[in-house]
Amino acid sequence: MFLLIPLILILASAGGILFIVWRKLSELEKIAEAEGSNGAPIKWHTIARDFCPEIWNWAKGIKVKEYKEMWLIETEKLLRKFRLVSMKMDRFSDSLIKKIRKRTYRPAAEFDSSVEPQGQASTKDNVGTGTLKKDEQRLIIEIAKNPKDAVLYEELGDLYAKMGGYRDAKESYEAAIELNSNNEELKKKLSQALEKLNP
Repeated sequence: MFLLIPLILILASAGGILFIVWRKLSELEKIAEAEGSNGAPIKWHTIARDFCPEIWNWAKGIKVKEYKEMWLIETEKLLRKFRLVSMKMDRFSDSLIKKIRKRTYRPAAEFDSSVEPQGQASTKDNVGTGTLKKDEQRLIIEIAKNPKDAVLYEELGDLYAKMGGYRDAKESYEAAIELNSNNEELKKKLSQALEKLNP
């Protein structure tokens, strides 16, 4: 996440500079034509060469064919990292949205049960769900610190299954399987969560 923000700023700045140069390119060509000695129109690449000759000479010295395969490999690695980061951000934001929905859109039965007489047995249930919620928050924080740990996703899926949130459990198991596709136990847990969702 911390690498993504500076990269976005750099790309936005470079895009802004290119946009300004592109908008002023016609005026630069007119100036170059007016200053041209033989009257022939001067193209944009000659303006760029005259504007920054050191960069132009350095760019001409790059052996593109030699480094083509290396550039492609590095580009693929970078794109895979972006894909992984975007998947994690999507999964995290989706879980946050679900939590917000659970807390804001409670059924009417929950509102009625929350106004119970004093000293009822529901305090045991509240204590149990409170510890489960704390465990859930702890696991989410640990996943944010170490997003490549499949065991944490599996524990979170087990916790959601214990709480009865089989849709969240399914997503956690799927994330764990993405990171550790050889674990048969995870696949069994995922199929059990899917059976509970679609009886």
